[in-house]
Amino acid sequence: MGGLRLNEEETVILLSNLLDNAIHECVKVVRQGSNAIIHVKLVQEGGKLIFSVRNPVAEKVQVTEGTGLSNVKAVADKYGGDFAYSM
Repeated sequence: MGGLRLNEEETVILLSNLLDNAIHECVKVVRQGSNAIIHVKLVQEGGKLIFSVRNPVAEKVQVTEGTGLSNVKAVADKYGGDFAYSM
């Protein structure tokens, strides 16, 4: 992953927030009696980082200021990247 413009703090923001959110939602899903799997994709192509985390959710998630996903969006915005989520 050499050559990426992300500093160590920004890398931690991306990894920790996305994975923490995914684990948190999977715990809820398992408690409801369903199976939960987290899919992670991390690829560098053409100087761009593609980082994708897919996981089940127990209920619709809202992105609000101060949440982990808003922190991830802030890092993506800083570098002109895209941030998207769907349920």
